[in-house]
Amino acid sequence: MPFHPIVDPLSRRIIAFEAIVQKNEDSPSAIAVGQRKDGEIYTADLKSKALAFTMAHALELGDKMISINLLPMTLVNEPDAVSFLLNEIKANALVPEQIIVEFTESEVISRFDEFAEAIKSLKAAGISVAIDHFGAGFAGLLLLSRFQPDRIKISQELITNVHKSGPRQAIIQAIIKCCTSLEIQVSAMGVATPEEWMWLESAGIEMFQGDLFAKAKLNGIPSIAWPEKNNFQHILSHDFSKSS
Repeated sequence: MPFHPIVDPLSRRIIAFEAIVQKNEDSPSAIAVGQRKDGEIYTADLKSKALAFTMAHALELGDKMISINLLPMTLVNEPDAVSFLLNEIKANALVPEQIIVEFTESEVISRFDEFAEAIKSLKAAGISVAIDHFGAGFAGLLLLSRFQPDRIKISQELITNVHKSGPRQAIIQAIIKCCTSLEIQVSAMGVATPEEWMWLESAGIEMFQGDLFAKAKLNGIPSIAWPEKNNFQHILSHDFSKSS
């Protein structure tokens, strides 16, 4: 199972490690969530988190936060999902306050009241909740209006070449403003170039994930390439407002 860090480059801090379940049949995680039939997807999705916690314990991540991905409807279709997660967290000498559960906005939440109740249970236990790939699906703002996560991760689709795109800049600035009002932390995923990082940092984002800083490492902790701001003076002097 690969682990991919989420970092604050300016303070040189690792915020969290995201545990990524691989979907191919030859994966060491061997869950192959994407290969299952509809009736098995949610059970496989939930069970794969046991491996994530086991690996996190084996890697001795200490008090670092651990981020896992869960399909929203897993909380609805697996009635004991919250209890299962809490039991696995405890079994691996972790605490709920270390855990971030990320949901994508790409899946339709057909029984929202049940989903919302499960979210309340997660939060009451101390687990943080995030919307992953925000801006890539069809329900982002609607989902944000119906429940407020602790964090969102802006999708790579909006991040790529943001320093050259006026529309993307306007959308991201609006997301940041909205999340600031709702007291939601914002991070950017898929950051691949210094130009993207510097524009996003200047817009007010402090947490980042992407190959510019580190690539995901299979069954291990990747080294971080901490960028030096002084090395990018040519970027700092660039007028980001002149976007194509």
